[in-house]
Amino acid sequence: MRVSKRFVMVSLVGLLVAVGLPVVAHWARRSASEGCALDGVKVIPDYRVEVVDNNGDSYAFCCVRSAQLWLARQPNRPRSVTVTDEVSREPVDAAKAYYVRSEVVTTRTTGNRIHVFRDEAEAQAHADTYHGTVLTESEKPFR
Repeated sequence: MRVSKRFVMVSLVGLLVAVGLPVVAHWARRSASEGCALDGVKVIPDYRVEVVDNNGDSYAFCCVRSAQLWLARQPNRPRSVTVTDEVSREPVDAAKAYYVRSEVVTTRTTGNRIHVFRDEAEAQAHADTYHGTVLTESEKPFR
């Protein structure tokens, strides 16, 4: 039995569409920016929090409050929590950071008012400027 050239071409095009369409659809749905693991809100680099769970999986959050809410639902403590210094935008181990609760809301969806700093003087300056308080060790979010 002889197969026509037209049949082969139509079959190949059909196969390419069947395989390529899901890939193209996934690419089209994909967001250009990272979404918060709690609620999908765009993660702004100044307020980014990263949690690595016990399995070694990494989760990004849009603010301190989102990470707190997500962690409260987890059965195990995370391997690590990294916050972002608002001044330098560099990652800081959450245990070593200074936190300020102030009038400035970072994320509307959660109402987060906790700000993160690597340097204690910068934390105090933010607190003084925006009517806030530097959190004590017992008040820190990721103890």
